[in-house]
Amino acid sequence: MTSPKLEIKFTNNYDEACTFRDAGFEPIECAFGQYGSVMGPLAMDHHGTESHRDGVALRACRDHYGVLAGEPKFVVTGTPDADAVLAIIALAGLVPKDALDGRFYELVNAHDTDPIGIDLLATDRGVLLAWFNQLPKLSQSERGFRRAVEAMQRLLTTGLGTDEIKTVIKSDRGRKRVAMEGILQRLDRSGQELPIPDGLETRAVCRGAAVLDEAARIAVVNSSVWGFDVWYRAAPIVVSYASRIKKVTVGCPDRATAEALFGPGGLEHVWRELGRGWGGRETIGGSPRGVAKTLGDTFDTARLIANMLSD
Repeated sequence: MTSPKLEIKFTNNYDEACTFRDAGFEPIECAFGQYGSVMGPLAMDHHGTESHRDGVALRACRDHYGVLAGEPKFVVTGTPDADAVLAIIALAGLVPKDALDGRFYELVNAHDTDPIGIDLLATDRGVLLAWFNQLPKLSQSERGFRRAVEAMQRLLTTGLGTDEIKTVIKSDRGRKRVAMEGILQRLDRSGQELPIPDGLETRAVCRGAAVLDEAARIAVVNSSVWGFDVWYRAAPIVVSYASRIKKVTVGCPDRATAEALFGPGGLEHVWRELGRGWGGRETIGGSPRGVAKTLGDTFDTARLIANMLSD
């Protein structure tokens, strides 16, 4: 169970996040694209202009364990992912410090900032993170964050049973299959459609300066699962639509690839072109907080990016 003192406020509004911050709530990953990040005394964000910082879970576990245990008040936005949730748990001291395995929170950090190439099922700690990532009904809401905090507490203190581990492995195979089925289009730099290749799961990830020698530039995806580790095998830029939360995400597999395609700063150039509220890091980000997007918006986003590449 979470601490009875734990307070979590959820908002999709920059000004409201500032108001909560000024009332003593520590912002956790409160990034609002080109509006900027709402920062508290602990500077718990690493997106946009704050992307030079280490991830929030890494810093919370390593440097700030329990500093807000006396008054655990947080303001959050977006999806309750492992990085944000683990940061809350560490700052509030919701589990004993020795339950925070350095190898686990370092993996959470790595998977949050550069997940491509990390096989979560290859290690015991990776299976734990895969279990968390597979949790259903972690909505973008205060309730969603509370459910995620309780699940992460349980994971850190009791771990997983044998049957749960088997279920995680089986579910991940299903995730990859659904992710492949979600690829709708594959485009070249002029926006012309290319065939989706067979045997995608055995292809290498499209990354680095070598992508400039290949025809494919953009994969357009509509999927109910996280699948960037699959989608980047189709193209080095992924424009993905998440129908459940009505959000468009744009990503490249790493900074070197993003900068090969868009120049220094990578996708920062794309956020400026897409308009206010779009944002993230040099390698991944998405549509404005709280603004419902459609699949049609996803195709429009892909076309705009193709126009940028052809200029």
